[in-house]
Amino acid sequence: MRSLPWSLALSAFAYGTALTLAAWLFDGFRAEPLWLVASVVIFMFLTVALRRFLLSTMNRFVRGYTIIGGLLLTFVALYLTDVLVPGGGFDIDGGWAWAGVTGLVWAAGVAYGEADSKAPAGTPGVSP
Repeated sequence: MRSLPWSLALSAFAYGTALTLAAWLFDGFRAEPLWLVASVVIFMFLTVALRRFLLSTMNRFVRGYTIIGGLLLTFVALYLTDVLVPGGGFDIDGGWAWAGVTGLVWAAGVAYGEADSKAPAGTPGVSP
């Protein structure tokens, strides 16, 4: 894990880019620029809070379902963001829009997680 400011900046970039792209791709998803910024902050907070809660309460072996769990966590965080942000500023309507936005934002989260992690010391092929 990198420093907290770097991690937050990378997360905001990944989720901001994914939500902007989703708003452009899906007719059922609308996000006003100012509310998009607020939505990214709210989504980041909800994702961290929900993830910590789930990881602290779930059995270690249940975590093996990371794809399904990640998609579900992303959906719940998007749903709560949609509820918290006024309808004109951030609104997802329709099943295909929900599926597409969830998948796109989940993929951005996966990419962010890979970019934000460091290989353990002594990993072959990795310079110190």
